[in-house]
Parts: sequence; C-alpha cells; structure tokens
Amino acid sequence: MVIGILIALSINNWNEVQKERVIEKELLVELNATVKNNHELLKEGLERWQSTVESIEFITHVIDDQLTYADSLSIYFKLAHQNRGNLLNGLDFSGYKSLENRGYYLLRNRELRKEVVNLFENNLKSLSTSNDQLDFDNSGFHYEYITQNFTLDEIGETPHNFNDILNDRFYYSILKKLENSLNRKTGRVSRFLEENRRVLQLLEMELDASN
Repeated sequence: MVIGILIALSINNWNEVQKERVIEKELLVELNATVKNNHELLKEGLERWQSTVESIEFITHVIDDQLTYADSLSIYFKLAHQNRGNLLNGLDFSGYKSLENRGYYLLRNRELRKEVVNLFENNLKSLSTSNDQLDFDNSGFHYEYITQNFTLDEIGETPHNFNDILNDRFYYSILKKLENSLNRKTGRVSRFLEENRRVLQLLEMELDASN
C-alpha cells in the first residue's frame, strides 16, 4: 500500500512538472513576442527621429549660412516639423506581466530570468519614464508657430516669408531644442536596442532548446 501511495505521488509530481513546462513554454513565447514587438517599434521610431535630425541639421545650415530659398527646402521643413509621436509611452510590457503574475520561478534558466527582469524592471521602465524629460515634442507651442508661419502643400511645408524664417531666432531655437531632444532620445533608444537584441537572442535560444 505504501508503495502504491509513493507511485501515485510520483505520478502526480511528474504531472505537475509537465504542466509547469507547458506554462514555461507559453511564457517564453509571450516574452519573445513582447521583446520583438518593442524592438520593431523602437527601430521604426529611431529611423524617423534620425531623419528628422538630419533635416533639422540641413535647415540650420541654411539659416547659419543665410542661403537662398529653393523649392526642395519645403521637403526638409516638412521632415523637420513632422510629429515624432510618443512611442516611449506605448512600450509593451504584456509578456513580462504574464511572467510576473504566473511566477518568475517558472523560468528555469536562472540567467535568462535575471536578464529578463533587468530588461523590463530597469531598462524598459527607465526608458518609458524618461520620455517627459527627453521629449521636447511634449511642448506643443512650436507646432502653433509652424502653423502660423508655414503652408502645408503636397510636397512639403513652405514658409510664408523665407527671409523672416532666416532671421527668426525663436524659430532657430525651436529647431536646436528639437535636435538636442531627439539626439538624447536616439542615444538612449540605441543603447536600449543593443540590450534588447541580446535578450531577444537569449529567449530564442531558450525556445529552440525547449522544442
């Protein structure tokens, strides 16, 4: 009878372990999808921010050198003025929340568990909460200025009076503040993407090992 009880307990334990392995696989899939989603979102944002910075640099060069107007400038004005969006406010924590709710212990790989927690608790949260500090876009007054001083057409944005723009220090200061804000943001996002890519590789390796 004792042997029968021990066998039953052993079978029960084996069943529980198997259930946990199934849950672990589900968590790995969710985490992988979440990390990949953030990676693609931030890569897209990074490319847009970098194109904006390049346009701002070109326009400030035109202003610094007091160059004459050319129609192609309207494209640069449009790119420099484009809404950068608040991507850092829309970062995905869903896979990590599942891990948090179901139990960290379910990830058997301790090193992976440590890396995942650090990625979300430290790096991603820090990136998300820094948005208000880094993002000059959160101040809308420069959009009001642009609306008052530029005309939007099919090609780009054309200044009502180009000579006024050339000599307007307020407009110049808007561009420089946007440039500084975006440079800080792109620097932080670039560093995060390196860490995110590393953790994504670890998750994919763990998923391959679990198949």
